[in-house]
Amino acid sequence: MTPDELRSAQKLTMANPARLRLLARMLTHPGGGSTAADLVPHPTSSTRDVEQDLEALVAVGLVASVGPVAADARLPEAPLAADGLPAAPLYRVSSRGIARFGAAALAAPRGPREPALDVHDHEALLARLTETLSDRFATNAGTATVERLVRECYSSLSEQIRSFAHLPALTAWLATDRLAAMTEVTYGSPRDVLFVCVHNTGRSQIAAAVTRRLAGDRVRVRTAGTRPVAEPDTMTEAVLARRGLDGLIEFPRELTDDIVRASGVIVTMGCGDSCPVYPGRRYLDWPLDDPAGRPAEEVERIVDDITARVRTLLAEIDAAETTTDATVPSGDRSGWPPYRSRHAWPSGTTADDTDDADGRREAR
Repeated sequence: MTPDELRSAQKLTMANPARLRLLARMLTHPGGGSTAADLVPHPTSSTRDVEQDLEALVAVGLVASVGPVAADARLPEAPLAADGLPAAPLYRVSSRGIARFGAAALAAPRGPREPALDVHDHEALLARLTETLSDRFATNAGTATVERLVRECYSSLSEQIRSFAHLPALTAWLATDRLAAMTEVTYGSPRDVLFVCVHNTGRSQIAAAVTRRLAGDRVRVRTAGTRPVAEPDTMTEAVLARRGLDGLIEFPRELTDDIVRASGVIVTMGCGDSCPVYPGRRYLDWPLDDPAGRPAEEVERIVDDITARVRTLLAEIDAAETTTDATVPSGDRSGWPPYRSRHAWPSGTTADDTDDADGRREAR
């Protein structure tokens, strides 16, 4: 498929308004990845309909499957769930999906009585985003806190990136993740891993993509840079694309205190002592070559090196959990919750629970 054909296919796929709303729900989901069941818009809606829409979005590269697909022979099979059965597919919006349709998704009507917004009206989009996230994180963050963080993310991104059109969608992605980090029930879980390099465009992105594929929903992955650049490294993206991992990288982001505090394992890659230090965390430093400006074969070598290190890290995390399970009394696992259990919807709710008498639903 040529680039023009791919763009046409993407446009055709997103002509369905339900898929725009689905993309908006994914952008503002706190888990960093979502199952089809997480994204069902209403209790009477069909999970199968959501699954079909997700499959269509994956097919044109706007959404990536996180754990269940081993697209490269060098990666092991997808992990199983805790009950030994195949884990439910986990999805996240790709950077391509955010750039091309994120603003349109945020602007789409969230319910039958709500109008569409102008994708160029950033004030209106940010107001809607603040309202959505205020409802999403109502238990732990007030509206003023949410609005302040949304504005802070928008301002920092506007200084970093070149495209004005991408700002609202990137703000939604970044603000959602930072709010999730700020409102974690358990700080410093060993299953919250943060990869940090200088520009957040090569080494940390590779490590995050590989970890997401290998670990699925067993590990929450974040990345950041001490001096993030405007966009991912093109050669790194190309090499990861050949391994089926390009959809699992994300837009470069600045290292902030909240995501360090929420992480239990912090892996630095050439950024020196720029990372804040908190007690009770595990800090690792991986001496890795920077893939920026290197030819494809050298980037391939770096990816192989990082993949081996990630496998070792995941094995250590699993081994430590096994040891904890053997020593902690049954029923007491407060120090080792799987990350998705901390991001599940409140009991009895779904992605689009009605929040007023008019039946308007949040774009979750």
